This record gives sequence, structure tokens and C-alpha cells, in this order.
Amino acid sequence: MMPLAEQDWKRDAADAASRGSASALTAALGPVLGTLPDKQARAVKHQALQVIEAALPDPKRLIRLASGLAQIGDETAQELAVFLLSGHYAAAPDETAARLRSLTDSPHPTVRRWTGEACGTLLVKQFPSFYPRLAAWSASPLPNEIAAVTHAVRIAAKTRNPAWSRPLLDLAELLMSGAPAAAGKAISPLTLGEGLLASYPEETAARLDVWIAGGDEAVRIHAANMYASAAAAEHWDLLAPGFAKLEQDASPAVRRAVARARKQLLKRLPPDPSGGLLP
Repeated sequence: MMPLAEQDWKRDAADAASRGSASALTAALGPVLGTLPDKQARAVKHQALQVIEAALPDPKRLIRLASGLAQIGDETAQELAVFLLSGHYAAAPDETAARLRSLTDSPHPTVRRWTGEACGTLLVKQFPSFYPRLAAWSASPLPNEIAAVTHAVRIAAKTRNPAWSRPLLDLAELLMSGAPAAAGKAISPLTLGEGLLASYPEETAARLDVWIAGGDEAVRIHAANMYASAAAAEHWDLLAPGFAKLEQDASPAVRRAVARARKQLLKRLPPDPSGGLLP
């Protein structure tokens, strides 16, 4: 038999959820979570999600409850909101996407991280519906929104779905063109390199040629930064010609990015008998 305290919080949480009261739900969970270490608290949050979904089976009402939780500044409330919103996206796509977008800029690092992961899960499960929303977010001036989009692209790229290579590269290009500087590291070595290049080497290399020849300096800087990734060294034969072109770029900012990437490449590529980096 479960301890009385557990019976109490589950009963109170179920009652609050059935009434759709975000504030009452937070009040029911706060006392028990405040007494537990992190590992046990995570287990209680997982149980709380099950209690909430059992007590409120109507997906649309569940989304409204999740929206209320998202607007509460409490970390636990926002964490629960992320999982409820992403799990029931199809019930109210517009409202769900709007709330998730607001949660990308949560003051709580855990909420921001889980929101990025949730966006990736949604992109994989709801690609036709969720992709246009992420494309709209890619023009955001907020680094945390951009970070969520880059996280989603990396998660979707890991599926290696061949039908997604072009739209994911298109989305990466949107990010590269207008992302704030604070989001740069997440885009170049991580999203372009360990995400897209690792999963779609030939398609990414072909798009890289287009980016390098283009007139957008920001895009060329990101392209150069991508060479700092481990994936760039793994696919060096495909990428070496592009690197040579970037070394001759007219932009000093691009050449500085190339110089930084060269240091990483030299650590990963086998020694060149001729003494140069390029074959």
C-alpha cells in the first residue's frame, strides 16, 4: 500500500486536473516535490503526468490545462506543460505550438532543454504540420527560440529519413541567414556538422557548395564553422574542395572562421606528407 502522503498528492492532483486548474495542480505537487531529492522528484513528476492524463482524458481540455501550466512561472509547472503539450499536439496544433514557442524562452534551463527536445520529437512525429512552424521561428531574434529549432533539426536528422534531407537543409539555411550571434555555435558545428552532415553527407556537401558560392557572408561563416565538427573530418574527401574555396574568401570574417576550423581539422585529420592540410 502506498504511503498516505502519496495517496494525498495523487488524489489532490487528480482533482485539480479534472477541474482544469493549473494553480491547484501546482499547489498539490509543490509540497511533496519540495521534500524530495532530484531523482525521486523526477519519478514523482512522471507519475504526476500519468495522474493528470487519467483524470483529464479530453485532449482539448488537457491542452488548456497545459497552457495554464506553461504560463505559471514555476519550474515544475512548465516542465509538466512541455510534456503535456508535445504529447497532445494534434488536439490543438496552433495553441500547442504557440505555448511551446513561449517555453523556449523559459527562465529555467531544464524547461528550455526539454522544450527543444519536445520540438525535435514533434518534428519527427508531425513533420508536415510542425515544419512550417519551425521555419517561421527561424527568423526570431531570440537565441533560445533559434536554439530550439536547431535542436529539432538535429533530432530529425538522426532519423536519416531521405525525404527530409532537403527541407532540413533549407531550414538550416534559414537559420544561418538570420540567427543572432549567440546561437551560432549551436548551428554550425552541431546542427550542420554532427546533425546534417553526419546523416546526409552527400546532400550536405552539395548544399555546402551552393552556400560557399553565395553572397551571404553570414551563411559562409557558418559553413566555415561547420568544418570544426568531427563529422567534417570524417567526410573530408567530400568537403576538401569547399574548404579550399573558403580559404580564399574575400571576407576577413570568413577567413577567420576558416582559421579556427583549420585548428580543429588538424587535430582530427591524418598528417599530410606534403605538409599541407588539403590533399
